[in-house]
Amino acid sequence: MVWPTRRGDETLIRTEHPAQADYLRQMLYTGDPLADAAVAEMGELGGHGRRLLLDGLRDGLDSLTDPPAAIAALLEQVESVTAAADHDELDRGSATYLTIPYFAHVVALGQGSLVNTYSAPSIAAVLLRTGKLITMAERRLNETGKWSTQTMLPGGMRRGAGGYTATVMVRILHAYVRAGALRHGWETTEWGVPINQVDQARTWLDLNYVPYRALTTMGYDFTKEELSAVYRRWRHIAQLLGVDDGFSLQVVDHASAATVSELIETAIGAPDDGCRKLVASLCEASVDMMTPALGIPATLTDDLMRAYIWLIHGPDRARELGVAPSDLLALLPLLIDNTRQNRRLQRMLPEVWREQQLANQAVIEQILTQHDAPTVYETAAAEGA
Repeated sequence: MVWPTRRGDETLIRTEHPAQADYLRQMLYTGDPLADAAVAEMGELGGHGRRLLLDGLRDGLDSLTDPPAAIAALLEQVESVTAAADHDELDRGSATYLTIPYFAHVVALGQGSLVNTYSAPSIAAVLLRTGKLITMAERRLNETGKWSTQTMLPGGMRRGAGGYTATVMVRILHAYVRAGALRHGWETTEWGVPINQVDQARTWLDLNYVPYRALTTMGYDFTKEELSAVYRRWRHIAQLLGVDDGFSLQVVDHASAATVSELIETAIGAPDDGCRKLVASLCEASVDMMTPALGIPATLTDDLMRAYIWLIHGPDRARELGVAPSDLLALLPLLIDNTRQNRRLQRMLPEVWREQQLANQAVIEQILTQHDAPTVYETAAAEGA
């Protein structure tokens, strides 16, 4: 096997365990066989195939008459995962999510998750092919937020529910992008398969480990039980997304997530110019989106968002990504201390704690109703890509 020169050469994958190195090499060249086969089948069947998939997601595989093999196989896998889950247990992760106000989730997602995602050169290479960086950054921030929120609302991962259907749609979108990149001359020897299992696992960690670590840094503490519930829910989501169990089943808390993240980083190159372009576009999009909500000048919003990037990722990574330092970084400890104190008081009053969860849920549900335009993943599932 030829190793990718930017991702898999002997100087990049460094682990004392040969089995781990072999696994990473294999995962660099592995996509998502079930989703890839379903997308290929929908390409042959056209709109009829896509309608079958959407009907199956909404009403179940058993509602389809003589479904084609690949679509049936994908639906059977996601339904078996869903049927085997304890959804009351999964909803404990939702309860933890709802203890956090929406603004903090937005910062953890944008300045935490997406900045980390964009720091991977192979992922940046896929995203840069679309062009329109600022428009793409704003849309990706909105749509990633919509999807991750749907997955975390109570009951959202039951068959046919919003989080369940959106997650499988995201998986289908990845398969479409993978197929398109391969058709248009993707350099497999340089990057591995587009949106391969290493990339998928890293992005999955960017939606659980990275934002919850960021939230902790921002002053939102969690008990061991609360974090355990969050990770249980995200392990379930990983199975619906098609992330290999070799990555996801190892993650049960921050410590194990950090171990898996460190292993994945041995197969990720240092940030390049493509990464810096994406992070710059994300910062600009964040300012455009957040300034009206915060009611402060755009220059101050920019300072605040850059301060959060430095706080969450540290000075070395912030500099690597071309993010200028912010004078507001020195003021964040005051905000963090205030957040910790308020959260401590809320925990002492169960009624207040529950009221806060309900209020946060109401805000999130209201925001979700404002997303009228179809997302990229919804469009891909309905119309192809």
